[in-house]
Amino acid sequence: MKPLRCLAPAKINVCLFVGRPRRDGYHPLVSLVQPLSLADELLLEASESGGDDVVCPGIDGENLAARALHAFRAATRWNGPPLRLTITKRVPVAAGMGGGSADAAATLRLAAAASGHDDPGLLHELAIALGADVPSQLTPERCLMTGIGEHVRPLGDPPPFGIVVVP
Repeated sequence: MKPLRCLAPAKINVCLFVGRPRRDGYHPLVSLVQPLSLADELLLEASESGGDDVVCPGIDGENLAARALHAFRAATRWNGPPLRLTITKRVPVAAGMGGGSADAAATLRLAAAASGHDDPGLLHELAIALGADVPSQLTPERCLMTGIGEHVRPLGDPPPFGIVVVP
């Protein structure tokens, strides 16, 4: 398998409105989501270990990208070769910038490319199950996110602007 790479851009919520919990426990959201140039880099390649591996230095335990790869295999029944996903983190962890969600969405994109199962509807369903921010990161672009994150409407590029992030 030829190695595949992609970026997983951080995002900010330019605005975020969170409603009262619904009967199912989820909060309705309305958010203007803006991806940033700051991004993690993901590399998907064949694994020598006999199983799928997700390597992300500095992150212990299972992460959302590992869950995304597992969910993709289960949903598509893809039995391709074992994979190694290496994540080079540049998005600060637990900073509210969607790094884990972006990594999960990028993992779904990479798995789809590696397997040939490029079904946007399926990827969207998997993204919803992984978390509210994941669907908006499947195609990292400025968008309006509503519902519990499952409704994503692209808004096009804004005029150039800068953002300063202070951790």
